[in-house]
Amino acid sequence: MRSTMMDAPLQVSRLLKHGRTVHGSAQVTTWTADGPRRSSYAEVGAQAARLAHTLRDDLGITGDERVATLMWNNAEHLVA
Repeated sequence: MRSTMMDAPLQVSRLLKHGRTVHGSAQVTTWTADGPRRSSYAEVGAQAARLAHTLRDDLGITGDERVATLMWNNAEHLVA
């Protein structure tokens, strides 16, 4: 019997992958003093993957360690 529980773990990487593959052309808009700055979910997903690989490969961050951010609510924070 199927339940209402998810059959996959809730991970940020899965959310970004879904955004990249299903909604890749949808826009992420960050408002700045100069007006809106736009990027696509495909771009955000690619940037997030690059950041994750850099944290792992170049800085040695493993799966059981944590990295925190303190940023404005913008596309860069979504990437991080």
